[in-house]
Amino acid sequence: MKRLAALAAVLLVAACGADSQPRPLSAAEAERLALARFANYRLRAEHFTATVPTGGGVISLRGRVDFVQGLGYAEMSTEGRGDESSAGLLQWTPAAVAFRGGPGQAATDPPPPDRWQYRPLQPGPELDTALRLVLGLGADRPDNVQLLRQSSARWVRADTVGEVAVDVIDGPQPAHAANTTKAARVRYWLDAEGLLRRVEARVGDRPDPVIVSFTPATSPSPGPVAAFAR
Repeated sequence: MKRLAALAAVLLVAACGADSQPRPLSAAEAERLALARFANYRLRAEHFTATVPTGGGVISLRGRVDFVQGLGYAEMSTEGRGDESSAGLLQWTPAAVAFRGGPGQAATDPPPPDRWQYRPLQPGPELDTALRLVLGLGADRPDNVQLLRQSSARWVRADTVGEVAVDVIDGPQPAHAANTTKAARVRYWLDAEGLLRRVEARVGDRPDPVIVSFTPATSPSPGPVAAFAR
């Protein structure tokens, strides 16, 4: 549960709908939430899409994440822009990000060998926070069910993602949230099998949330560029 709260600490969740009636988690719901990130880790890799509101426009990502390696690989574009820095390819780990600028590139396997620019992953920028969020949605062990039931985690409503029935659950509120103007949570869309279908979180003061949607990967995980090889 502490890992879920830590994941939420730098994020602000989307506001509850007017018709929702949040309530504490049932035992079954707490168990599904506790297993959600572990389920991603056991799947190893998943395809994802994400939209990331930033001061420079809404960034779209489409790619794969390997939760075991702690490595993401995605195509990036920015709404309304076509310059060299607004689009390209990204690979990232929890510590660093590699960017290959230029629109119209596909996330091929193996990744292109050249023109990558490397930098540390920063704690503040919206894109970096979203990249960290994506990697943080996998964990090598379940979270603590009992602590989740005792936390501020809440069932929000029943919903669907595509044609899949899901429960929408707000994750635990971080300890410092009483000192903020908004509840800093991550919101999870969990299906009956405990798989994450969608995640939303607000980053900083942006009014629109980061949205991450998952589908299980059917192709191999991306190989890392040279600087990320282990």
